[in-house]
Amino acid sequence: MMPPPDLQLYLGIMTGTSLDAIDLAVCRFEGIRVELLRFQSTPWTAAVREKLFNLATSDFVRMDDVARLHFVLAREYARAVNETLQAGKIDAGDIRAIGLHGQTVRHLPLEGATLQLGSGTALAVLTGIDVVSDFRGADVALGGQGAPLMPMFDYAFLKSETSDRATLNVGGIANITWLPKSAREDEVVAFDTGPGNMLLDLVCQKYFHEPFDQDGLRARSGSISGVFLSEMLGHSYFALAPPKTTGRELFGAPFIAPMLEAVDRGELRAEDALATLTELTARSIAESFRFTSSRGPVNEPSSTVGDRSSTFELIMSGGGTRNTFLVERIKTNAPNANVISSDVFGIPVSAKEAIAFAFFAKAFLEEIPIHLPRTTGARTRATLGSLAKAARLS
Repeated sequence: MMPPPDLQLYLGIMTGTSLDAIDLAVCRFEGIRVELLRFQSTPWTAAVREKLFNLATSDFVRMDDVARLHFVLAREYARAVNETLQAGKIDAGDIRAIGLHGQTVRHLPLEGATLQLGSGTALAVLTGIDVVSDFRGADVALGGQGAPLMPMFDYAFLKSETSDRATLNVGGIANITWLPKSAREDEVVAFDTGPGNMLLDLVCQKYFHEPFDQDGLRARSGSISGVFLSEMLGHSYFALAPPKTTGRELFGAPFIAPMLEAVDRGELRAEDALATLTELTARSIAESFRFTSSRGPVNEPSSTVGDRSSTFELIMSGGGTRNTFLVERIKTNAPNANVISSDVFGIPVSAKEAIAFAFFAKAFLEEIPIHLPRTTGARTRATLGSLAKAARLS
């Protein structure tokens, strides 16, 4: 006999724009409570990461590479699933479904297109577990940007009846969800604020041969270039009202090419570039609250965050949460934000997105829409995802 749906386990898989690892979370959901049974982060192999980076950044790609990687990723996901279940002493038969985000290699929201690699059908066969994937496609077909998807998770698990809240996830790209106290669904605001860790990691890898700026120590030792910061903050994306999403296509290496050239010429230290990019992330996050109000979205910037008359809780997650210098700069630029780690709410900062995709798999099976059309721009709500049934091999 199958256990009741709310006692079954779900597994979420998330791989983001940072291209650092496969994050997996095994969860049990009971109402608005989530129990994280196992979280594991499995690094990409150097070869796979290089291929993914090339696909995500090259103007022209070989279709053979796209086709191969679609199935290579399924095998990598299956390996990570099996390792996670084995380490957690969890039987695959106890997992009702896997929620798979897939690896984004192109996100073109203004053209109504997005592409995540990693075959859900192959993963279902390889693991013997049903897989729900392709969460963004239906939203795009309905005129939305296919993102953000996190707001529905935030609304379900993190809204408050007593205080205004915002959630902030700083991965390769940073995104926020605004949750006014006692929020209705149509009062939620969510969008990508701009670059998160992605450009910082690029500079660290290029000049220091390190994967990231540990605790922001290198950025802390640098000086902010007012000229480059002003030029970057002048990008039209930051003034664009939501709904909006972005990615490596807009905020990749070409975006900071002039600053990198200055470093190469010896006119700017690499530490100064890191300090400037840290400030760019912090400032763009803080200034994004111009697009929120006490009761939800606004069509035009209402004020700077520093002019807000009341404080609000800012719940942080993602890898950027561990960059202490970045967190300090966010607090300085958003003085009315009471910054709290998502750990406080039982949602580990590194696991939040994987947990969310476990929840999205559950929602799909229960025919619960997981997007808020006002945040994505879709014309109407729909059940997002595509189900691949596991092949029971004999």
